[in-house]
Amino acid sequence: TSSSRARPRATRPVEEPAPHPERAMALRLAALRRFCSKPVPLGLASPNSVKASAKNFAESVKNFSFSSYFEEKYFWGEANVGPFFLLLLFTPTIYRSFKDFYWTRQLRKLNTEEIISDRY
Repeated sequence: TSSSRARPRATRPVEEPAPHPERAMALRLAALRRFCSKPVPLGLASPNSVKASAKNFAESVKNFSFSSYFEEKYFWGEANVGPFFLLLLFTPTIYRSFKDFYWTRQLRKLNTEEIISDRY
């Protein structure tokens, strides 16, 4: 019993050749090399290291002087005044947030104490 319609034959998926292990290794090494920093001689700190940036930040904090920063000529001409004006702008919001945080904790504590005293 053959029918007039022929069934489609099942086709095998075409197998791709296995990648060359040398090529995969080369790609891995290239990707690894991209993320590596340039070599620094022994005994010198890398400029990108966390330790170096923390040390640099500590030095800048130690060398900070309010009198020289707020001296008019330096303040308007050379100083980075962005953080100062941002602090000035957001001080009311920061104050209100800390105040709300404090009183929320205090009243929650008082409420807990009242509930416990009412139960016993």
